[in-house]
Amino acid sequence: MIGLLITLCQGVLWADINVSFKNTRKTVLLPETKLDGVEYVRVEHFNSTFNSITKEERADQRLHLYIEGRQFVFLIGSPFYSSTDFSWSMHHPLKRVKDQFYLPSVFVTEHLPLHFKQMEYKNKTLFLPTPKDNSVKVIVLDPGHGGKDPGAVGKGRLQEKVVNLNVCLHLKRMLEEELGVKVVMTRNDDRFVALRDRTKLANDQKADLFLSVHANAAKARSAAGIETYYLSTAQTSDARAVEALENGVVEKYEGGEAEIAKYDALNFILSDLCQTEYLENSNNMALLIQQSMVSGTQAIDRGVKQANFYVLRGAFMPAVLIEVGFLSNPREEELLGNAQYQERLARTIFEGVKRFKFRYDRIRNI
Repeated sequence: MIGLLITLCQGVLWADINVSFKNTRKTVLLPETKLDGVEYVRVEHFNSTFNSITKEERADQRLHLYIEGRQFVFLIGSPFYSSTDFSWSMHHPLKRVKDQFYLPSVFVTEHLPLHFKQMEYKNKTLFLPTPKDNSVKVIVLDPGHGGKDPGAVGKGRLQEKVVNLNVCLHLKRMLEEELGVKVVMTRNDDRFVALRDRTKLANDQKADLFLSVHANAAKARSAAGIETYYLSTAQTSDARAVEALENGVVEKYEGGEAEIAKYDALNFILSDLCQTEYLENSNNMALLIQQSMVSGTQAIDRGVKQANFYVLRGAFMPAVLIEVGFLSNPREEELLGNAQYQERLARTIFEGVKRFKFRYDRIRNI
């Protein structure tokens, strides 16, 4: 890599490294190991202390370290590493001992404070700023339809808006009690809420996640199963059919063609620019929720799909739309009207969200 070669003098270390967070009394000990007469820290211990992530590229003999939003690339067996187009020398190589990697302690005591001005090393202690907690704290649940808009209606007269609300109320309780997050509902009762107001609420609340819950319908009564969507152009005819079904609310209940034009103009431009960074995480969340729901209900797996739902367009956070079953299918309508099954649906969605939150929190707190 082209860049400036910067060398630093090795510090002399005789004890383990204390890592202390400023403005708190929290101090942890980073153990040192002497290898060939030089002090090293195990990368595994470094990661647990700094909440960093490493990835080995075996073909290139490189180790990638991600910490505080920055990447460091080390050459295995070499003292050199690169960051932001500059090359640096630790004077001692990154070592591999069996299946463990070891960093020269000088990287911790001398190099980190140079890369991160908020870090300071003195009196054998590395002082860090108090870490910001970027964990998921606010989740918005959106029970689809409501009020004058019943959504899909089964042959047995079960209305989608009722199913959606009941599942979301169960899910809200689980998220609050078991994950300790704040849950905001776009509606808590049988009222009509415009699609744009649903995502506006999520943005106003600075929500970390947005989940819109729906039930499906199709002309063929044999259609059955669960599917989960995230925002993009509809890729299949089935996805386009569901997209048309859910987006039809705008034309039918929100003012017709004039209101559709508003969704299709400014809102699409803004969302296209701002949402790109959330699509991968939306896909990941959709996959985990879909897997959990299918496993927990034994329903037909219709997969994770992409569609251009109006209700997802303006949500500037990971966002998914869940179709919990087909009200047009007599057997599934009966299931969806069952209180115990509604709670089971909520439980399976919860398990998927919990798994996603664990992974997403780790990434956001690097």
